[in-house]
Amino acid sequence: MYNGLSLDQAPPISVVLRFFLTVPVFGIALCALLFFAPREVLTPLHPYSLSAIHLMFLGVMSMSMIGALFQMQSVLGGKPIPAPVGNALIIHTFLTVGTLSLAMAFLWSQPILFTLASILLGAAIVYTANLVLPLLFGEVTHDTLRGMRLALIALAFTAVLGIVMASSYASASFGFYHEAVRTSHYSLGLIGWAAALIIAVAFQVIEMFYVTAPYSRWCKRNAFRVLAAALVFKIAFAFTGWPYGWIADIVIAGWLGGFAVTTLKRLSERKRRVSDVSIRFWTAGMALLLIASAAHTASLFIAAATLETLALFSYALFVLAVILGMMSKIVPFLVWFHLNSAGFMDAPIMSNVIPASRSKLLFTLFALTALALLAGCVSGEALAAAGFFGSLMFSVLLYNLLKALSLYRHTLSHGQRFTFE
Repeated sequence: MYNGLSLDQAPPISVVLRFFLTVPVFGIALCALLFFAPREVLTPLHPYSLSAIHLMFLGVMSMSMIGALFQMQSVLGGKPIPAPVGNALIIHTFLTVGTLSLAMAFLWSQPILFTLASILLGAAIVYTANLVLPLLFGEVTHDTLRGMRLALIALAFTAVLGIVMASSYASASFGFYHEAVRTSHYSLGLIGWAAALIIAVAFQVIEMFYVTAPYSRWCKRNAFRVLAAALVFKIAFAFTGWPYGWIADIVIAGWLGGFAVTTLKRLSERKRRVSDVSIRFWTAGMALLLIASAAHTASLFIAAATLETLALFSYALFVLAVILGMMSKIVPFLVWFHLNSAGFMDAPIMSNVIPASRSKLLFTLFALTALALLAGCVSGEALAAAGFFGSLMFSVLLYNLLKALSLYRHTLSHGQRFTFE
């Protein structure tokens, strides 16, 4: 089942859980903004809207993905990240304080906070790329590692452009290329970082966890080349002002839509028919990715702000669905794996770490949040409802993570270990 993985290289459980436990905190802050200021969040480029976007894509998405990266690189790449505990502490601290600073900078329009955020976030992301990227070019290589390389390179450029933009906000001085920098910043972040990493993860976990037919070799070989080429052209169009940038958008939307359809087909034909809430999250995520791709494509030809908002909300929900689905698999696995590796006879089985009833509750709250958020494209009241349901969802997520950590620590303190006497 775990063919190709170097599980003995896994970092301590605290490395990953440090990032995961922070995710619901930022999620609750994001939902509070949706609940108390829905109209402002719905207004494009409003400071509250920009604050909400960065709480989602830095505080929720990047926080969880960088945490997962510590685990994935070590077990997939075969080369452990050096000093994982200390490095995770540095990156997590910079990322947490930097994200808070940026969210407050937009809310309060404080130049010093923009400066602080650009320093801390730039340091966290460039430090992560510098730490992990060289390890991905070793002797061991496969499609997932290639995707991780693209994702980290895109993340590093996203950070550099983010520093440029934060400097513009701090000085309230926007240069001639501000719009091109903004387009490149969010394109690299949403597609190069988020989509590439999720596709890379899917290539590994969909086949392994759910026993599906493999993705085609052609798809695996070309997925990241197509995304990288389309991003390069999109950025070139943005800076030169050439009128055919929409071609790159269509290529990206079509490619992501094809990935979603392929993944849905693989899941529907899976050999392992056991009921699993994480499959619901993956299925919902792929459906939302299809909506996002279709809405973005339509917005290229129909000038309607609602379509662009629908595309952004659907895309954010797609990423969130995959993150929640992955956490529901990774966290129980890590608790079981680390206790079992330490020789505890009474290490809990994975299904007891996060019971199915709480996983189903989490998915139900996600579904309510998603429906309300999509309706929120045209209704401030629905957006406030999304904030309410979302805060409940992230609260349940936080409870699940804390209970898993509590169970792990209780077993460490009171469990029985194998002896060889």
